[in-house]
Amino acid sequence: MRVLFVAMAVACAAPKPPAQPEPTRPGQSAPSDRLTLLFSASVAGQLVPCGCSPDQRGGLPRELALVRKLRRTEPNVLFVDAGDLLFEAPSPPPAQMLTQRQLKARTLARGDELLGAAARAIGPRDLALGAFFVAETAGGVPLLDAGGGPVPGARATLLANAGPIKVGFFAAGQEADAATSIAARARALREQGASIVVLLLHPRGASAVPAAQALLPAAQAAGVDLVVLGRRDDPAADPNRKEAGPPPLLAVEGNGQSILRVDVTLGKGPLALAPAAEDRDEELKGFDARVERFRAQIATSPQRREQLEAKIRELEERRRALAAAPLPQPAPGTSWARAAFLPLTQQVGSDSDAQNLVDAYDHKVAEINLAEAQRQPETCPPASRGELAYVGVAECARCHEDAAAFWTQTKHARAYHTLLTVEKQFSLDCIRCHVTGWQQPGGVCRIDRTHVGGPGFDGKGIGRQDVQCEDCHGPGSDHVKDETAATIQLEVPGPACMRCHEAANSPHFDDAKYRPYIIGPGHGQPLAKGEKARPRPGGPLHE
Repeated sequence: MRVLFVAMAVACAAPKPPAQPEPTRPGQSAPSDRLTLLFSASVAGQLVPCGCSPDQRGGLPRELALVRKLRRTEPNVLFVDAGDLLFEAPSPPPAQMLTQRQLKARTLARGDELLGAAARAIGPRDLALGAFFVAETAGGVPLLDAGGGPVPGARATLLANAGPIKVGFFAAGQEADAATSIAARARALREQGASIVVLLLHPRGASAVPAAQALLPAAQAAGVDLVVLGRRDDPAADPNRKEAGPPPLLAVEGNGQSILRVDVTLGKGPLALAPAAEDRDEELKGFDARVERFRAQIATSPQRREQLEAKIRELEERRRALAAAPLPQPAPGTSWARAAFLPLTQQVGSDSDAQNLVDAYDHKVAEINLAEAQRQPETCPPASRGELAYVGVAECARCHEDAAAFWTQTKHARAYHTLLTVEKQFSLDCIRCHVTGWQQPGGVCRIDRTHVGGPGFDGKGIGRQDVQCEDCHGPGSDHVKDETAATIQLEVPGPACMRCHEAANSPHFDDAKYRPYIIGPGHGQPLAKGEKARPRPGGPLHE
């Protein structure tokens, strides 16, 4: 963010703070030079967080609560969906997941209607089931073509009114010649009278950000004021991002974890991105991190103490100066924007209309999936020649009683119960990480038969419920026959855990911090004589 601060400090010769915008009161006309734009992007089929971690961000009920609040308190507000809303990936969902994913996509599209979206860009993830499904789910929200293929009813451009201000939106990036499309669509919006032109960008290429950066010169030449990246490579993990441009490039994290807010003041000249308090906070954190690195180097290289301490003093002085300096302000009469990323935490609240929509989805999913399950075979297909099969924790406990006793006290042994508490035990999005051997020989292939397959151990792991031994160590069918470790994974690598502890479901997963709570005397460590298997108390808040 230092480049942004330096650039603005040079450009803003008269640092007189502008007046803070006030909401329009009843009977008062809306300001003609100020507006607030709100964006989501790459929601990627995420209706609400899975709930596995207590501090997960996002969800339609929170998003609608925040947008409705901002509409009440701010003048000239527009909400726009920058695209990649409907599905997790551009390819069609697996056959077993198809019905649930379709229902979720329809629910998300209905959510855009509740949000009062002025437009929705069509990204590659939206086209997973083809153009007609996109058109069918549009509802009353105008669709913007990003060049990924013709969609019935999709538009090249849209002129929306933010109070008295005309705002032009268009999507692009999937075409063979994106630069030509950008130029033509931006010009058309200017001809229609747009005071500000916003590009919702879905660039081709293996990595979205470099591909977007490569198109910024074309956007600048076309007179685009603001670029919002609609495509994130990893919606769950790609961070919020600001680049000063020109034109400014903004990317909000995906999976609906945050909303991008852009407050715009119109004036003369091209739109410049003004630094926000959060930008300075990030730079201050950068100073802190560098100081800590130098302190760590003193411990490992004491002969350099004097040199390193001098560097620390220099950094601390620069940090104090930055913290004390007022934020650079735009020059009066210029066009500028200030961008902020608003995290959708519990503190945002929950909108009842959106929650009712989510509840209806959950109930319908349970109904559909149960009906579908009852048409399937009762058991998984048998293992083919040479293929291993799951046997259940009761079989493991016959020889490994101490390890099983240890396991019953871990959170893995309560995994299925966590689904019951939130009534998600019939959701195909959740089930695979809360049972053992999902869709595998000897495992469980029907959501209504998780209790079948064995008595469990000490009340845990009944059937194939919970995260049992074999979820980590591999199927045990051969191991119980010859009692060798040849087909069992004794040491479980971190990536194996991330099959379920992925960014979307376990955003703070750290193998080094989590593993000590599932390893201990009786499981991975020897038991002393007379000692009982017992995990370390506490542990990460991942229920």
